[in-house]
Amino acid sequence: MKHTLLLLSIAIAMAGCGGKNSKQAASAVADSSAVANDTTSTATDSLVYEGTVPAADCAGIRYRIAMDKQKKAFSMKEDYMESDTKVKSSFNEKGTVEPYSKNGKEGLKLSTGKDGSELYLVSLGDSVMRMVNDDLEEAASANDYDLKLKK
Repeated sequence: MKHTLLLLSIAIAMAGCGGKNSKQAASAVADSSAVANDTTSTATDSLVYEGTVPAADCAGIRYRIAMDKQKKAFSMKEDYMESDTKVKSSFNEKGTVEPYSKNGKEGLKLSTGKDGSELYLVSLGDSVMRMVNDDLEEAASANDYDLKLKK
């Protein structure tokens, strides 16, 4: 069953900072084995996107997603923030990346293979990826769901 980003965002917000089943993405590295074992790597041939999205019960959820340049694999770290600088809890995930299109729109689908957990991203140029739902639509709220390329 596919989860839309909006429903996922609501579920994460309702679960709050203590949630144990995180569903969105965070960090990527160059090769699949490195991706599986290291969410802090910034290998020269990887794309790393970072950003903090809003949450209902904590200061936000900080994401770090690393994808290999071929966009085949990713690793993700989610930090549930107690404050702007203090992390309350963290979760790591890994999985596959594949091109995704729907309703004439193009994006990426990140799948962890666990519980149907999927994250959808669209590119806003060379340096920004935006979290969207499975129809590749942006959230109805005015909140920021952008992840920026780390240089």
